[in-house]
Amino acid sequence: MNLEQLTENRVEEALIKLSSTDESHAAWAGQVKYLEEGLKQAKSHAFLLAEGTVAEREAKAISSEKYSEAVKAWANAFENFKKLDNQRNHEMRIIDIWRTLSSNRRQGNM
Repeated sequence: MNLEQLTENRVEEALIKLSSTDESHAAWAGQVKYLEEGLKQAKSHAFLLAEGTVAEREAKAISSEKYSEAVKAWANAFENFKKLDNQRNHEMRIIDIWRTLSSNRRQGNM
């Protein structure tokens, strides 16, 4: 991005993007946490159903269909969360850069 193109309009756009994604960002964060608990539950359930030594039961639990499905659901939610989180972080960096440039302009450094 060209710093000369960083105008108040672009900062306003960044603020709008941030405010419009607050709820979905929180929802995805909650979904990731929820599915992390689901991972533990799926693994524990498969572990309890398995037979053998602790190591064998652990291996069976991790390779179970329920655990595999839980991992896929968590990975999908985490991917969606990180995409949105990265977009929001980009907008926050735009605002931070604009603040720095504005401060420098006020001080006559630019």
